[in-house]
Amino acid sequence: MNVSAIASDTDRHALRAGWSVAAVALLGGVGGGVVFPILPVLGLQLGLTAAMVGLILAANRITRIFFNPFTGSLIDRFGARWPVAAGLFLETIAVLAFSVALHVGTPAPWFLGGRVLWGIGSSLLMVGCLAAVMMLATPATRGRLTGRVRTAMTLGLPAGMLLGGVIADLASPNAAFLFASGVTLLSGFFALIVMPRGKTPSTHADAQTDGPVWLGMLRNPMLQIIWCSNALIFFAVGGVLLATLVVLVDGRAIHVLGLGSQGSAGLLMAWLMLFRALAAMGAGSLLDHRGNRTRLLLPAAVVTAVGFLGLDLAHAGWSLGLALAVIGLGSGALTIPLLALLGEATSPRAHGRAMGLYQVYGDIGGSLGPIVGLQLGAVTGYGAIYAGIAVAMLAATVPLYMLARHEHARTH
Repeated sequence: MNVSAIASDTDRHALRAGWSVAAVALLGGVGGGVVFPILPVLGLQLGLTAAMVGLILAANRITRIFFNPFTGSLIDRFGARWPVAAGLFLETIAVLAFSVALHVGTPAPWFLGGRVLWGIGSSLLMVGCLAAVMMLATPATRGRLTGRVRTAMTLGLPAGMLLGGVIADLASPNAAFLFASGVTLLSGFFALIVMPRGKTPSTHADAQTDGPVWLGMLRNPMLQIIWCSNALIFFAVGGVLLATLVVLVDGRAIHVLGLGSQGSAGLLMAWLMLFRALAAMGAGSLLDHRGNRTRLLLPAAVVTAVGFLGLDLAHAGWSLGLALAVIGLGSGALTIPLLALLGEATSPRAHGRAMGLYQVYGDIGGSLGPIVGLQLGAVTGYGAIYAGIAVAMLAATVPLYMLARHEHARTH
């Protein structure tokens, strides 16, 4: 068998395995999404303060910030299969804790403990799935594999939010929690069957260099650009935008299909995620066919900036929908090149740790986004915040251009 045939077989195997990882990521996202729309209203109905509800909702992301590096090291040592499955089993226990909270006199500790446990489980799931495709990917498939898994994560959460809201309305919040626990438990067993079983070969000497590996990555300016760009995306889209959209819709009296502010905001969020997912899939295929990982970075950052400027100017349903579609296209096309570059800029033995830090930066940005967005929005108005994010996106083109120059120098 010639070399090209061997490479082709390897690529096909990677693409098939990538679909399995994407399916696990999608199912894990569905379980998490079921819970999210229920907790805010339910917590207040059970007598919890708004501050406690906010802490409960943020607890999983705060937990991930501290746990992600450990997850990365764990995956580099043992592979992704068992950590991902363990993460889904932990999430199952976390959702059952939410169910217990409905039947005890002091629900707050159960909700808070469940969210912390969910944070550990989601760290294992998210970092594990992304690291798994980094380990599987060949140079010819890296874009498509990262695009598939990132798209699965993007679509899983809103699908779960829709299911959770419907089940809670038609049956009860407890029924939604039990449904989520069942889906997540089955996803854990599914992960044990389909997740890649191998790991990057390592030696005893590799285990002794854990500290230098961390320091080496943290001192790498190219990796810092990738991580900080991810933090900006999470801050802008996953933080500020998702936290302020319902307030913006309500304040500007925008109604979609005759729905109120919450229903309209929900549909618009799904609209945003749809375009983000389409852009991620398209970007992955383009990167593999063109071979250039940085081709989309600058255009995607500019498109995202234009979308946020559009939010500042949108005062009708159609213009707001157009702005969100542009943001989805830009942010989706920006994320995939960053992930592809991350996989190529780090040693195969450090993919888990590199992805752990990637997620740390993202969770920091995503945690700061709602706080900054809501606080500044109350003072300056939300249009000014969106304009500020647009300026930040345009400023990010300078370090992103450095990534492009670095790739050009490396390949020529």
